[in-house]
Amino acid sequence: MGTKQHRNRSPRIGGRPEDPEALEPELQDALIRAGLAVGAPLGADSPGRRAPRRGLDAAGRDVVIHLLDLPDDASGARTLRRLDELRALTHPGIAPVREIISLPGGCAAVTVDLVVGADLAVVLGARGGLTRAETAKVLDDVGSALAHLHAHGLAHGDVSPANVMVTTEGGLVLIDLFGGILESGTDRCAAPERRGGGPATPASDVYALAALLRECATESAMLRTRLDRILADALATSPQRRPSARALAARAPEIAKPGGVALPDGARLAAGALRAAVARPTRVVPSRRRLRPERRSRLAAGARLGGVALVGLVGVAAVIGMLGAGQGAQVSATASASGASVATSSAQPPVASGQESLRDVVVDLAGRRDAALNAGDAAALAETTVPGSPAAAADAAVLEALNEAGESVSGLDTSVLGVVEVEVPDDCAQTWTSARAVRVRQSQPASTRTAADGAVRTVPAQAAREVVLVLVPGPWRVAEVRAA
Repeated sequence: MGTKQHRNRSPRIGGRPEDPEALEPELQDALIRAGLAVGAPLGADSPGRRAPRRGLDAAGRDVVIHLLDLPDDASGARTLRRLDELRALTHPGIAPVREIISLPGGCAAVTVDLVVGADLAVVLGARGGLTRAETAKVLDDVGSALAHLHAHGLAHGDVSPANVMVTTEGGLVLIDLFGGILESGTDRCAAPERRGGGPATPASDVYALAALLRECATESAMLRTRLDRILADALATSPQRRPSARALAARAPEIAKPGGVALPDGARLAAGALRAAVARPTRVVPSRRRLRPERRSRLAAGARLGGVALVGLVGVAAVIGMLGAGQGAQVSATASASGASVATSSAQPPVASGQESLRDVVVDLAGRRDAALNAGDAAALAETTVPGSPAAAADAAVLEALNEAGESVSGLDTSVLGVVEVEVPDDCAQTWTSARAVRVRQSQPASTRTAADGAVRTVPAQAAREVVLVLVPGPWRVAEVRAA
């Protein structure tokens, strides 16, 4: 949580394409040649640093792909050595680094195991704080992981709730291991010397962990008092006065007997993701048209859960465009392992119809549409569109084209990056008097198509794009999909 500060370094490969989320063609090709299926970005780029991306490696593992810029000097060689050291680490509280791949233009791709769960920032946003046993677990797991890093001469550099994953088993795992390399930090947890521009050190990691623990105690005055006593030296202004990470982790029983951190249910996680986003840079897809007063609430979709879109932000895409260009099974966006931010637009609540928001409607329709296409179920697919509408005809054409080609789709999972209500096009308003319209920004990672003979082909990821969905209630269905 808080704002990360990064060195102002521009990406070194070519110019940025018009789509801010698209990779340069030569970089995309190099990743594919390395055996990586590249998915959508997990968050937004920051100055001098690209957002990590979801992907699959050549062994079929779910990974997060970090794209790092390497200087043509001694610091670049030093960075590579540190990456090799990270790859050699083995600890249950550290997300494993799998591969370091050289890329054109002085860049490297680093693949890290994807951790399934939700980041601690989202959990705190959903629950407000942790219990004494859970806070002790955070200290035990994260402190032990930092001690392992420090014992190998490394520092994390950005210990914060957003960089600690809560697994589905209730354990804690450190992610985004490149903070120390990239000299970044999160203000609310950063040690004074880090905020002053100093390098990442074991002592600064200890301070950050102590600050993180205090954030876990915001709902309990008794726990805050206990932590103030236990963490006093770890929060000292002078780095020399702070204990080691191992010594700090050994104090976990002074808080309580460590117990697993409980993940909230999906609805509370979704709400927590939006609350966590308030403290982070946000990305909004603004409407370019003036809305009537009753339609001015903006909707947002996207969350860094299991670091990225576990909140059900599976998108409704342009009906023909989704598969017409050869899109098939996609890298599923069920978890993120670093750097993804939540898309949000304002403090206003979502527009609702009865007890449903349009965001929820889009999420539900998207999930059911993807499931129907994966199963090749024409009847289920028809239930997501208005009978006789352009959307219904387009979906039927998609299934017909797949059947004629003898191909099947699996794992279809289009990611929605933002949802904003817009004016209903005049002709649609005349045809469907109760229609509502939303502008949806979506992306598609690499996908596969399977032929009748079992042959599988991989289709490269498509750049993010926007479409306008016309939705009709009773029940909610898609009537038309138009280019934004």
